[in-house]
Amino acid sequence: MCGIFAYIGDRQAAALLVTALKRLEYRGYDSAGIGIQGGPLKVRKKVGKVSNLEEDVSKAGDQVSGTCGIAHTRWATHGKPSDVNSHPHTTADSSVAVVHNGVIENHQALKKQLASKGYTFVSQTDTELLAHLVKDLKGQMESANWTQVVATALRLCEGAYGVAFIFEDEPDLIIGARKGSPLILGVGEGEHMLASDASAIVEHTKDVVYLREGEIVEVRRSSFKVMEMTAVVKKLAQQESPRRPDVENPIVRLELSLEQIEKGGFKHFMLKEIMDQPNAMRNALRGRIYQPVDAAPDVWEIKLGGLEKAKERAVDGRSPLERMAHASRLIIAACGTSWHSALIAKCAFEKLAGVPTEVEYASEFRYRKPLICQSDCLIAISQSGETADTLEAIKMAKQYKALTIGIVNVVGSSIARETDAGMYLHAGPEIGVASTKAFTCQVIAVLLMALRLGKQLGTLSEEMLHTYCAALSAVPDSIEEWLKSLTEQTRVISKYFRLATNALFSGVGIHFPVALEGALKLKEISYIHAEGFPAAEIRHGGITLIRNFVPVICIAMRHDPAYEQTKQVVSDFRAKDAAVVVITDQGNRDFDQVAQFVVQCPETKLELQPLISCVPLQLLSYYIADMRGCSIDQPRNLAKSVTVE
Repeated sequence: MCGIFAYIGDRQAAALLVTALKRLEYRGYDSAGIGIQGGPLKVRKKVGKVSNLEEDVSKAGDQVSGTCGIAHTRWATHGKPSDVNSHPHTTADSSVAVVHNGVIENHQALKKQLASKGYTFVSQTDTELLAHLVKDLKGQMESANWTQVVATALRLCEGAYGVAFIFEDEPDLIIGARKGSPLILGVGEGEHMLASDASAIVEHTKDVVYLREGEIVEVRRSSFKVMEMTAVVKKLAQQESPRRPDVENPIVRLELSLEQIEKGGFKHFMLKEIMDQPNAMRNALRGRIYQPVDAAPDVWEIKLGGLEKAKERAVDGRSPLERMAHASRLIIAACGTSWHSALIAKCAFEKLAGVPTEVEYASEFRYRKPLICQSDCLIAISQSGETADTLEAIKMAKQYKALTIGIVNVVGSSIARETDAGMYLHAGPEIGVASTKAFTCQVIAVLLMALRLGKQLGTLSEEMLHTYCAALSAVPDSIEEWLKSLTEQTRVISKYFRLATNALFSGVGIHFPVALEGALKLKEISYIHAEGFPAAEIRHGGITLIRNFVPVICIAMRHDPAYEQTKQVVSDFRAKDAAVVVITDQGNRDFDQVAQFVVQCPETKLELQPLISCVPLQLLSYYIADMRGCSIDQPRNLAKSVTVE
């Protein structure tokens, strides 16, 4: 994905645009650029981090003056990172400039048509096409305004886009549109802005409009107008429009604060977000798990409002929760870290609620012909709520009239709008590319769902439910207290392993997904090759990777049914001279004479242990990467979420 920001108002735009790109840099950071409206359009673009662009803009001074502009920070999809491939892209005469997030799938065919008319392309990107296409259509549609021209152009494009256009001959106009990529309108006093997400807007205004799929917005200093692109094109063609082009999109108030997107004294966002997990978990639990007033001290309730209220499109009036309880199976679709939380969800749903559950990579699910029926329920998990493959999985499930449930962190995101019901994580903004607090809050969400379903279906007794609720509510405090000593312990272990080239992680049952997540975190930010295995499965091939001093991180909890088997596997690792780190529960001395390092976790119920055992793995990855001098918040080749195919 890429980051888009646009501003129109009375303030000088250049500095605002660059600052916004810094907020959005986690969305892409291989190149950046700005375009300013001020007579002829002025464009400055630089390969590399936003700091390179900032230096260039500072040197340009008055050459980039103007109060209307667009900006972009790029994660390359078409064309290598370079100045010329950076956005904004313009026409040859600089009459139109555009920034774009997404992929135009038919750009080669459209480029060929325009090239035959004499248009010259200077970049390798699909985005440059948009500027030339809009220019060409304007020449053919002289009586049409820019909004109508842009809507017509975008209707010719296949794929996904979030776009913002400015025009040399219209100094008081920005046009934005979205299909498959997010775009938000910020509403200020005498100024407006467009952005890929709220982090770039919140320091200017908290009043925003979330553009819906297929909508276009005409933005001026003193006003804005949101329209449906299909209706705009039909009205232009003087066809009967099913509705007026204008649509009523509500202005909503952001809950986000500027402090939440600052580092707050931490060296990296990732460390801040690891340390913020107790608060994030409390927010994820707040209002959903509680002790009723006047009830006995050991009585707890779970209330999931987003699942218990039937929406208009719910089938036969049953709430989403009731439909989930009677589903023939749950199918969970996710990618990356979210897929690991889905594996934990499978364990929880099957054990606590007795519901058959399947876990699918969303990227694989969409490219085969899965057998889906109306009695199924698809749960989509995504931190951003914009993951392209997960969105496609939802659309497939809806074709078969299956119930769709979303678990996302971003309010107003595409998955939140596309699904029948769901849960917000309330983890707060996560700026570090490697997910930490969003992962643990996803686990909180699926555990709450599993417990609530267990109550609904009667697979959990009231006494068991209360016990699980009490244990879950205690987890944030346990982690918060534990972090005081854990950070120093993981720093010591990290110093020992910082020069490793390979690492193995192992776990059994519900801890196998935690092992996968630990391996992913290490390779994401430290560039050390790492793999996760089920503890016993490693004997079926993976054990050949073990040699002197190779780090092997094992999760071995005493309450695990396979604990004795895990102990034997750990002994096998040590016998082969592996450097063994064991993550175990408090007070367990079984590994003191076997492992080089033992990390003892606060005790809790087995199904809740992933919330705790993942934390030392996050810190190990962080400190190892920091000691190796890696770019932790912006690892190479990665962006926060994948919103293109």
